[in-house]
Order: sequence, then C-alpha cells, then structure tokens
Amino acid sequence: MKNKVIVLGSIAYDYIMSFEENFVNAVSMDREKEEYQSTVTAADKIQRYGGTAGNIAYNLGLLNIARTSVFGSVGNDFESLGYREHVSKFDKIVFDVDVFKDLYTAACYIVNDIKANQMIVFHGGALNKCEEIDLKDKISDPESYAYAINSTQSIKAMENFANQLYDLGIPSIFDPGQVTVLFPKNILIEIIKKSKILIGNKYEISQIKEKTGLSDEELMQLVNAVITTKGADGSLLIYKDDSGKIHNIDIPISKPEIVEDNTGAGDGYRAGVLSGLLLNMTLIDSCRLGSIVGSFVIETHGAQTHFYDIINIRKRFFDTFGYVPQELEQI
Repeated sequence: MKNKVIVLGSIAYDYIMSFEENFVNAVSMDREKEEYQSTVTAADKIQRYGGTAGNIAYNLGLLNIARTSVFGSVGNDFESLGYREHVSKFDKIVFDVDVFKDLYTAACYIVNDIKANQMIVFHGGALNKCEEIDLKDKISDPESYAYAINSTQSIKAMENFANQLYDLGIPSIFDPGQVTVLFPKNILIEIIKKSKILIGNKYEISQIKEKTGLSDEELMQLVNAVITTKGADGSLLIYKDDSGKIHNIDIPISKPEIVEDNTGAGDGYRAGVLSGLLLNMTLIDSCRLGSIVGSFVIETHGAQTHFYDIINIRKRFFDTFGYVPQELEQI
C-alpha cells in the first residue's frame, strides 16, 4: 500500500528582525571604489522554524494523512533550539536527518525596514551536506511511497535526489524554487524529465521556460503536469489526461479569515497537493486542497505557527468550492 511520502528540501531557522529606519539612510557606498558600509541596529528579533522541507512537513503533520519521511542534514542546534521537539508532536512525521555536531542548521536572517525593504542573509551550514545523502541507503521499501517532493536546496543535492528517486521508482514533484536561475540548462532538463510534476511560482516557471527554451507544450511532453502558483491570483494547473489531451485549469484562492503573513503559503499548497495525490484524488482536487491549506498558513505570522485539522479543511473546502471530495470525506 502506498501510504508514504518523502519531503526533501531545506530545514532552517528564520530570524526575523525590524529596523526602525530606512535602509537607504543607513548605507554608505562608493561604486567607483567598490566600498560599502552599512550598520543596522535591529529593534527586535524573532526566531521561527522554517525551510521548505520543514514547512511542508509541518502542514503534512496537521493534515495527518500521509506517513512522511523528511530526509536532510542539520546542525548541532537542531535539537538545542527546539526544532526536533517542535515537529515531534506529529506521529506520522519522521525527520530522518543527519546531524553534524560541528555545523549549524541552515539559517535565514531577514531584516525589514520601515519601507518594507528587506535585507536577507542566508547561511546554508549543514544543509550543504545533503549532497552526500543517498536515499537508496535510507529507503528499504520504495514501493510504499506514493510521491516525493524534491524542493529547493543546492543544485547538486536536487540533481542527486532526482536520480535516486527515479532509480527507486518513486514518482516525484520537482520544485526548484529560488535557485531556478542558477541551474545549468542540461541539468534542469534532465531533472524535469525524471519528474512527474513540475511546480513553481509564476516567476520560477517563466525562468524555467526561458532557461530551457521549452514552451508549455514542450514541457508537457516531459511531465504529466505543471503547476504554477500565482499568489492572490490563485494557481494554474496544466495537465494531460490518459489520452494525452492537455488541459488548463485555473484554481482560485481560498479566502482566509485574516491575512497576517504570506510566508510559507506556497509550502502549505505543496503539502495539500501531496496529500491529495496520496489519497488518489484528481490533480484538480489535489490543487484545490493545496489552495485550502495555503489559506490557513497566511492567517498567522510565520510559516509554522498556524493550526487546523481535517474538519477545518473539509469545511473550508466546501465553503470555497461547494463540495468536498469523497476521498476527504472518508478520512
């Protein structure tokens, strides 16, 4: 029975700070001499649990549908700063991570000024060790996995994971994310060929088409579906049916009760899609489930601070689309 999914991607701490001034007034720069100096004093600092894999897994834990294996690399602070304890409340989520005592877990430092400008510094730390992971050594029952998502981290790690998942016969969703622009054309095409579904926001999908030179029709010759998320404009599902006919379906957003923070909404969407595929829902209903999950994420600050259960999911699905898929009703 295929009752498991795999989540691959970053596991990270997000440190969010505010600067009660305009960055422009805190910068000294001489372009000719290539000299730069900036001093920013943050007014506050909030630690959040984050990373693409962590955010997806958190939502899968709330949905409580799939038995989820998260593979990755973390540092000595994964336990000391509470990440493992944070996710241990989910019975069906297993963080099978390699812990490197001499390294730190990946961290993203984000400073927001009064004009909503952002200064971001990302430190990969132990995340870079993911390139050394071989899924064939960790997975003894590949036939139990319905799907895997190969999401944003180093290009080498994503390439390795794509090859390993393909060899194991585990269908995968390719989610190159923010590093799309860094992919060499040939590697990008090879990973897409070994994936069943390609997902990204409208900018990332546009970058993929520009870098590969492939049109929508040519992309659809390589994968079964392309999902483009468009923020407040919903998402677009392009898929081919069993006869090979290509369909374009617009998926509207699900209206949240309140909008607090968009961070992690896309990862919530991906968790919904994975759960739908595990339940053998149609791709359309899986994307609609993704829309529902994403709507809960933006109701709180941070990507892993919200809460919902399957009852909340069913209600919002009905309120948004006027029905509830049978697969969700039977849970």
